[in-house]
Amino acid sequence: MAAKKTAKTSRRSLTTGAAGGFVFADPKPTPDDYSGFTKQDLMADSNAKISQNLEPFPTSRAPQLIRLSQVVGASAIAQINSAGSIVFHCVGDTGGVKEPSKQFAVADTMTSDLAGRTYPTGRPAFFYHLGDVVYYLGQERYYYDQFYDPYRDYAGPIFAIPGNHDGVVSPSIKGMKSLGGFLENFCTSAPGHNPEAQGISRTTMTQPGVYFTLDAPFVKIIGLYSNTGEGATQGVIGGKAVGNAQLTFLRQQLKTAGQRRQGGDKRALIIAVHHPPFTGSENHVPSSNVLTDLDSVCKAANILPDMVLSGHAHLYERYTRYLGDDQIPFVVAGMGGYFNLSGFKKTKSGAKPKPPVITKDPQGNQLVLEQYNDQDFGYLVLTVSRTTLKCAFVTVEPKPKGAPIVGKGDSFTLDLVRHTVGTP
Repeated sequence: MAAKKTAKTSRRSLTTGAAGGFVFADPKPTPDDYSGFTKQDLMADSNAKISQNLEPFPTSRAPQLIRLSQVVGASAIAQINSAGSIVFHCVGDTGGVKEPSKQFAVADTMTSDLAGRTYPTGRPAFFYHLGDVVYYLGQERYYYDQFYDPYRDYAGPIFAIPGNHDGVVSPSIKGMKSLGGFLENFCTSAPGHNPEAQGISRTTMTQPGVYFTLDAPFVKIIGLYSNTGEGATQGVIGGKAVGNAQLTFLRQQLKTAGQRRQGGDKRALIIAVHHPPFTGSENHVPSSNVLTDLDSVCKAANILPDMVLSGHAHLYERYTRYLGDDQIPFVVAGMGGYFNLSGFKKTKSGAKPKPPVITKDPQGNQLVLEQYNDQDFGYLVLTVSRTTLKCAFVTVEPKPKGAPIVGKGDSFTLDLVRHTVGTP
């Protein structure tokens, strides 16, 4: 078992407005202490043998939806509605193994967005994690080092879908259950203090399961679990090996979203899934079968997502997929702190591609690689109003001493009325 460090604080008083007993940030900000991590902390369970088998999907609790109002309270929702837009953070692949300074630099910069830096449209309301919260296996014993400690000062709720590392198991670890740590920290029936958090104030999240819908002002996010595939193995969201309960959930959620859209609910619809349908990563393959399943269910429900978000590949990528008159951005954001960024595949000439690169997707639709960044850590800031979805990549360069260097990466705007993508 990983060594436990001295907890930051033993207080668990509520320091930020929330509903239903949720606690987010510690009462008083404290400096990072990852320099005291042991070798076992840093390497986690990297030497464990990993099973290559797909794992069954845990059933989500009914209703398979969580409302942001249940977590932050009516007053915060009123402020968002009054502002005319919602702002939130998003990134995946954060587990700070081997070189935790990368994760802490990104987490500290996100925290500064809440405590100091402001956006024209308001304070970020939450952080939506795209999976791989904990490496290399999703064991609960590593949640202090890789989740609670880095985000101890993040004064907002954190929602998440699991990544492959959160669900994978090892045959050499007796009694290990797939997604055990994730379920105990993100899917409890009521907010509570997990012993693995030690003195950290943050309570557990109450998502109904590993796939669920987050219902918020201006946006609805359908989160999916794409199972344990790694590297050269694609993600899976349904099928004979794992069952079709998740596809049934997706079909129901999309059908409801389509009906409400016809009734005047024009909120942006985002699908989040850890394995990316498109990627040029040197270390990961695109999950074309995830894309096929998404297309099939969307066609049956007669509705398209406004955007698809993924992690898994440890870099930033942005694609525009053309479906009839609609332009749909597919964004890969797996640069949240895992130490080893993925390079982008080189062309036959030995050089990296220079966007924009126009290609075809597996179904023959036009696909454009608009931008990629395989050099910088960072995170996304999304701002959604009634008519636009704006997405900005904030770059973070960790420094051995002093504050990280924060910069501006790629950004774009999706017109939710015309459904066209533009850049500043």
